[in-house]
Amino acid sequence: MDAILMLTQALLAGFSVLGIVAAEPELIGRHLLTLAAAFAGTLLASRVSPSWLVKQARWLFVLSLVVLALVLKFGVGPISDQAARRWLSIGKFYVQPSEFVKIILVLYLASFFDRRGTDYPIIGPVLAIGLAAGMIAAETDLGTATFILALALFILVIIGVPMRRLLAIGMLVLLLAGSVHGVFQHDRLKHVIVRIDAWKVLNQSSPLGRWLHFDPDLLKKLQHQDPKFAQKVREALYQPKQARLIMKAAGPIGHGPGAQPPRILPQRDNDMIFATITYATGWFGAAILLLVYALIFARGLQIAARSSGAISVVALGLTGFLTGQALMNVAVTTAVVPVTGISLPMVSRGGSGLLAAGLAFGILHAISARVLDREVGE
Repeated sequence: MDAILMLTQALLAGFSVLGIVAAEPELIGRHLLTLAAAFAGTLLASRVSPSWLVKQARWLFVLSLVVLALVLKFGVGPISDQAARRWLSIGKFYVQPSEFVKIILVLYLASFFDRRGTDYPIIGPVLAIGLAAGMIAAETDLGTATFILALALFILVIIGVPMRRLLAIGMLVLLLAGSVHGVFQHDRLKHVIVRIDAWKVLNQSSPLGRWLHFDPDLLKKLQHQDPKFAQKVREALYQPKQARLIMKAAGPIGHGPGAQPPRILPQRDNDMIFATITYATGWFGAAILLLVYALIFARGLQIAARSSGAISVVALGLTGFLTGQALMNVAVTTAVVPVTGISLPMVSRGGSGLLAAGLAFGILHAISARVLDREVGE
């Protein structure tokens, strides 16, 4: 096992426990079991050959598309949005397949470019990325769909796909994702427009809002044009506004591990757990958490640089998954971007997200061991 990755994973688990104790202490027992399952996934994945995973990537991706189709047909959504379809019920357990698609997509792209090279008519990846993103967007999980597109773009840029192909890929992927979603009712994604407008209202008087030229009277105009829509925008303002106030009240050193935030914050144990941790540990503790992800990024890039071929792409992609999603989550919590519903890897409560992060760590451990064995042999 890679010592640096193991240290960072343990630190993230510690922050996770601290966040759950501060947010929902009655759930700590169940959360510890979920963390144990995630670490078990790490151990199992670290024993699997990365080369074997790359060889199975096409079949894994086809299977993932089938499962996403099952989610759209038989899946269930949150209580607040009965039209959503994000989880599959397996007995007493609920699985969110889109969390695992991130890993499978990385494996698929690594497999394809290892076989075809970077300057090749890449219709396969276009279909893969577009279908996956479109089906996840149809679940009304636009945040995850957007992140998958961003992760794929990150991989394509880093491995050196020519710009002309990147532009063609981008246009085709957006067209395909839009057409897949077009099969479903447009009303199912109205909440996205609500969140974007709420973000604009929250930042209209900030330096960000002035830089982006947000309308300072946006909410008044919405109230005049459509009072019902304006009310939804006000409701969507609640979560990011509360998160911002909680983090501001944290101070430099926070209020202690057992301190619960004084304000009601929706998803404070999941999507907004960064605000909960900040309140407990202060701005100093939040900075340490960010440094842990920075260390993961640095170590992941080091592992990728010491690897070659498809294995290097896998290491790069999984590093982008873990750290890029963390960056997106923090950006949402601090209201730099609109609310997306993206969790904090290896920290937020949620079985599928924790297990997916654990598996990603495990594959990175396996690649690190492979690199070490090769260097010792040389």
